Amino acid sequence: MQNTSQFDALARSNLNSSVGAFVAEVIARLGVELVITCPGSRSTPLTIGATRNSKLETLSILDERSAAFFALGHAKASHKPVVLICTSGTACANFFPAIVEAQLSGVPLIVFTADRPFELRNCAAGQVIDQTKIYGDYVNAFYEIGLPEKGTDYLDYLRQTLVHAVNQSIGQVLGPVHLNFSFREPLSPDTENTPIISAEDLERSASVIVRTTELSVPEVSIDPLLIERLSSHRKGVIIVGTVEPVFEDPTFVASLSAVSKQLGWPIIADVLNPVRNNADAFGLLVTHYDTFLKDPNFKESLKPSAILQVGPLPTSKVLRSWVEESKAHQFLLSDGSRNIDSLHGFSVPLNGSVVSLAKGLSQSMADKEWNGLWAQAEAYYEKAVANKLDALEGVFEGQFSAWLSEYTPINTSIFIANSMSVRYAEAFWKKSNSKNKIFFNRGANGIDGTLSTAMGIAHKGNPVVLLCGDLAFLHDINGLLASKSLKGKLTILLMNNNGGGIFEHLPIAGHSSFENYFATPQEVDFEQLCAAHKVAYQAAEDKASLLQCLEDLNQSGIKVLEVKTDRKKDVLTFQNLKAVLT
Repeated sequence: MQNTSQFDALARSNLNSSVGAFVAEVIARLGVELVITCPGSRSTPLTIGATRNSKLETLSILDERSAAFFALGHAKASHKPVVLICTSGTACANFFPAIVEAQLSGVPLIVFTADRPFELRNCAAGQVIDQTKIYGDYVNAFYEIGLPEKGTDYLDYLRQTLVHAVNQSIGQVLGPVHLNFSFREPLSPDTENTPIISAEDLERSASVIVRTTELSVPEVSIDPLLIERLSSHRKGVIIVGTVEPVFEDPTFVASLSAVSKQLGWPIIADVLNPVRNNADAFGLLVTHYDTFLKDPNFKESLKPSAILQVGPLPTSKVLRSWVEESKAHQFLLSDGSRNIDSLHGFSVPLNGSVVSLAKGLSQSMADKEWNGLWAQAEAYYEKAVANKLDALEGVFEGQFSAWLSEYTPINTSIFIANSMSVRYAEAFWKKSNSKNKIFFNRGANGIDGTLSTAMGIAHKGNPVVLLCGDLAFLHDINGLLASKSLKGKLTILLMNNNGGGIFEHLPIAGHSSFENYFATPQEVDFEQLCAAHKVAYQAAEDKASLLQCLEDLNQSGIKVLEVKTDRKKDVLTFQNLKAVLT
């Protein structure tokens, strides 16, 4: 039975309104569920079309940059593309940071920017910039949508453009797609007008195969010769770096476990993937590499002949230096869309997924002496790190990563911010079998959009804990403007060290201009800031405070848990920890 309810008289009251309703109906049938709009006049046809479509959820977010990162986070968590809508002018430029992140981390976004018609371009008309290909190579595709026309030829063209745009966002290479829509006035529907396009024409042209847009990793067979060369090595390691949750096949963990067993190699696992939270699936899991790969007693004896790298390398500079110095043969497992060899080593791309590699491998003979050395190093340093952390007095930022890993309830998602948050997590995140998902923005590694991304992940999903510093939080403070739209639970563990703690680890920390130009302390009263946004706030200073908060993650809305730390003391503690351990 045909449904023409989306094409009522108001939707068809003028040409622009008809197009807006038509676009909304087509993307809904193509599987889009969430549309995020930003206020503006030129985008009225698209916004009204989306808000009047019962198949779509629409949220209005004031700040375009925040809106785009919210969409990014929700697309990561839902595995479905999210549509973004903005008006003409610099509004679309504010989407750019999130689009860069989406492209580099492979997240499907569909961006609708509204624009002035051609006669108002390049003639000093108001609110006009050149929006044509404004995102350059950071989108999978760009479409300049012609001005609306009356007739089914235009509708058919528009339908197929939308079909291909959605397909290009969720194809083998996931990423954002940009469509630039031109509209002349009138922009609003008119209740006095007689419909100018028939509902039948709109319905006929909107006919598409109704689908869901759940993402799946395409099955690709890996070259058998390369698999043979990979499995010919006995002293090898598997390094699992940043693996986006949006890329995870449901069988990722099981397949990676099979690969490790078939090769007989230990797994070195960053925190930014599912491995550490699925520890029981792996026989020999190494997480303390950042400490013992500096130890001369282990460094030379653990030099591999081959490395299987899954995803970009972890954050650790110690690990990167060790990989570079090893001169091992590197096999890079990815979809082949980009080069993940940042060290330019002796690397061979393996185009495929962990699933396809597991199917192509046969059982190899494990080197018991080799695995024993890794097990010995990991066991010694795992115990040493735990003992040293437990013996610390006062507040140390790195401890909170360890406590989060140990005590966060199951069915919780964790978003780890960049800078020191991710580095402390890499060093101290403990193994568990919680199966909790880890989220992050490591495409461009920036601090922009941290709060908004976490809100997008939390929207209609599991409770989320955001681990971030004070500067990352403040940089995206406009994200709190969307708190009333959030249908979810977000707890922010705010590590307030009054500035950029990561810079304390760099040589510039000793320069006279360091505080003003690098650390940049902001001196913000976070309790008052939260009160202004009607967001719950709690101060914390120890493990007991954190555990109490973790027991109540199901409270709806946003809660900020502020922990005040001393960044200058923390950097010395971090350095002394490593020095004592080695």
